[in-house]
Amino acid sequence: MDIIDLSIEKGKHISGIHDLNQQTWNDFEREAGKRKIVLFGGGACCGCFFEWYGDKFELEGVVDNDKRKQGLDLDELIPEAFGLKAGKKTISDRSLFDGYDRDEIVVLIASANFYEEIISQLEQMGVKCYFVLLIMEANRRKALPVELKSDYDNEEEKVRFAEQCCREERINKKKIFFKSYGDYTDHGKYITEALLRIRSDLELVWAVNDMAAKVPEGVRKIYGRNWKRFIYEMETAVMWIFDLPVPEYVIKRQGQLYIQTKHWASVTLKKFYLDASTFQGVPEKIRVWKREKELIDHIITGSEFDTVSCRRGFEFQGEVLPYGSPRSDGLFHEAENRDKVYEYYHLKRDCKVLIYAPTYRFSRTKGKTAAESRNIGLDFHRTKKALETRFGGEWYIMTRLHPSVATAFEKVEKPDFVIDASRYSDSQELVSASHILISDFSSIMFEAAFVRKPVFLFATDLEDYLSNEYELLIPYRKLPFPVAESNEELERNMGEFDMDSYKEGVESFLEEYGVHEDGHASDRTAAFISDWIRKNEVKL
Repeated sequence: MDIIDLSIEKGKHISGIHDLNQQTWNDFEREAGKRKIVLFGGGACCGCFFEWYGDKFELEGVVDNDKRKQGLDLDELIPEAFGLKAGKKTISDRSLFDGYDRDEIVVLIASANFYEEIISQLEQMGVKCYFVLLIMEANRRKALPVELKSDYDNEEEKVRFAEQCCREERINKKKIFFKSYGDYTDHGKYITEALLRIRSDLELVWAVNDMAAKVPEGVRKIYGRNWKRFIYEMETAVMWIFDLPVPEYVIKRQGQLYIQTKHWASVTLKKFYLDASTFQGVPEKIRVWKREKELIDHIITGSEFDTVSCRRGFEFQGEVLPYGSPRSDGLFHEAENRDKVYEYYHLKRDCKVLIYAPTYRFSRTKGKTAAESRNIGLDFHRTKKALETRFGGEWYIMTRLHPSVATAFEKVEKPDFVIDASRYSDSQELVSASHILISDFSSIMFEAAFVRKPVFLFATDLEDYLSNEYELLIPYRKLPFPVAESNEELERNMGEFDMDSYKEGVESFLEEYGVHEDGHASDRTAAFISDWIRKNEVKL
């Protein structure tokens, strides 16, 4: 089901204007033969135009109200425009219309959600000839037999395109392709920046979902939802660096290297992937990770414990790269990160920050295939008072939810001293900038411990979690952090906190699990990558 089908299902193809509801592609073609075509809307909906017409009609220009899209070429965003002449049209703002007589243009409105607002804008500018793609395509699909209805995003088409790339395109010996659960973030970010410090001749390509994401000079972004460009870049890269699974339609070619970083650091609390019983009842997830273990060449690990758990979770028997956790390098730049985070959130320099980072829970309605955020009852006012009493100073509390539920706290009413930092791009910068961390079962707890910051555990649903959520790799009470199951207990743990004995416990724990983070994991990883590329350039 594509965006057109979804919009039809929601009834968005029916406007309040009778004549508009009767529009067809034949009507549009008659006008397109006499006028210059301007496409209004650079989103997924306009892919239908290119699927239907390709380069049959010359496109005069493209307009979109979204400033994040302006200045980008269509083929950067729209898979159906990839490889077409029209795909090289650059998206503009509405000032494009200033260069045309209104009677000489026909506007194709390629927006499923905002076509009525766009019509209003066009009429205010004096544009009278316009067509709504959603309405025309809905009318076309209604007339088709069921077996002929289009599927613009099917897996077979993606596989065919991947095969075509493998046949027709050569591997770029210096191109590295990155993808993360976030945009420009996680281990890949730190590996990228380490590579930029030692080489300037590599083509570093990142797939992002927000083309406004900031990347350093020397990094090229592509829109991750443009599946044609995504496949093309992957199939022509000599190396993939991912912290999530490779899409099943991508083909790994001879001569390509795949490094899996995973999206945690040197210690993870919970069993994962093929080692977790939660996956056993979800065949599609088992299939994905079984395929992964066959594709992966190396996994980067940060401790002896990490290596052992990755061999179980990935069922991986290949060579690990025991270099440490590249993203943890960011923890070792406290002053720089504090300046950056405090400036971003307009905080006074003499205040202190606590990060509250609970993880998600399995959905009570959808089961273990979906995540949800639950209020586990942290009393913000009481916590702030306990912080001020024990540690002194003025405190802010930043909440950092798991990426899968990052938006859950946005509309919740919260005190002025509570800041929702769930969408901040780099959690390591937040942890580094903070003074104390509270979590429940998130492995972010260990990253604060790597740089010996105080960590408190708060889990009012501890027994329920242990019974119904993930199995743990480490017994909860063995963790070197004070555990509280109530606000009263958390307040007491803060009041009784002793930094010297805490550090001693953390040192002993990290030594037991073989963790030796030193802030240079990304340098070691970059050196390996650079050496591998240098040695393999002559082999491809």
